Parts: sequence; C-alpha cells; structure tokens
Amino acid sequence: RATSATYTTYNRVWIPDPEEVWKSAEIAKDYKIGDKVLQLLLEDGTELDYSVDPESLPPLRNPDILVGENDLTALSYLHEPAVLHNLRIRFAESKLIYTYSGIILVAMNPYKQLPIYGDAIIHAYSGQNMGDMDPHIFAVAEEAYKQMAR
Repeated sequence: RATSATYTTYNRVWIPDPEEVWKSAEIAKDYKIGDKVLQLLLEDGTELDYSVDPESLPPLRNPDILVGENDLTALSYLHEPAVLHNLRIRFAESKLIYTYSGIILVAMNPYKQLPIYGDAIIHAYSGQNMGDMDPHIFAVAEEAYKQMAR
C-alpha cells in the first residue's frame, strides 16, 4: 500500500487516459494525507489537478533504469500500467516479442515472420540456463528439456 511519503515531488505516476489507456505524469507538489488533489505535470508540460483520496492514489511509475526490463518481476511496481508500458517499450521500440514474468514467458504476436527461429538461434540457447540470455521460447524449451532429463 502506498503512503504519502512515496507521492512526493518529481516522482511519477500513471493516470487513466481515454486514448492511451495510461498516461505518465510527474508529481509537482508533495501529496499529504487529506489532500483532495494531486498536482501533476504531464509530459507535454500541461499542469493538472488530479482528484484523489487516500484509497485511490494513482499507481506509481517505475524508475527509468527499469524501463524495458526483460523480466516483469524485476519491476519495483508491478501493476497494469507498469506491465503494459514495459511490454510496449520492449515490443514497439525495441522490437522484442518475448518478456519473462518469472518463469512465465509473455509473447507479443508481431503478425509477421521474424528471423529469430533458425538453427543458429537454437544452438545459441542450447545448454544455457533460462535467464542467461534474452527471453525466448527456445530458453523455455531448453529449461523444460533439462528438467525432464533430470
């Protein structure tokens, strides 16, 4: 549960948005319990007084160092906007279709052929531990094979 100590100036939050689903905003003034609004600064420079109560504070945004993390469980804040943002960064900007969530592999369908399934890739993942290389279906298959062979 978030406290007013985490809703301080320069920290960032996610607020609902009708077009983008979630929009990032920076906290412009420290939030104190009892405040009815959270003063925010949107990425386009717009100032916004966002109505809140202690039970409905917006989700906090992860630090930039975690943007594009290959395992969702490594995120400081694991909630809907954090997951969607991380997957969008990995897929749309980095063209990476696979992301781990612990031992689960999340796959985004690119709706096109990708050169990530050839023999060279199979050999690259062969004998590797899951997590040693970028997330891939071959890493999951290798881990399953190793566990089965034990």
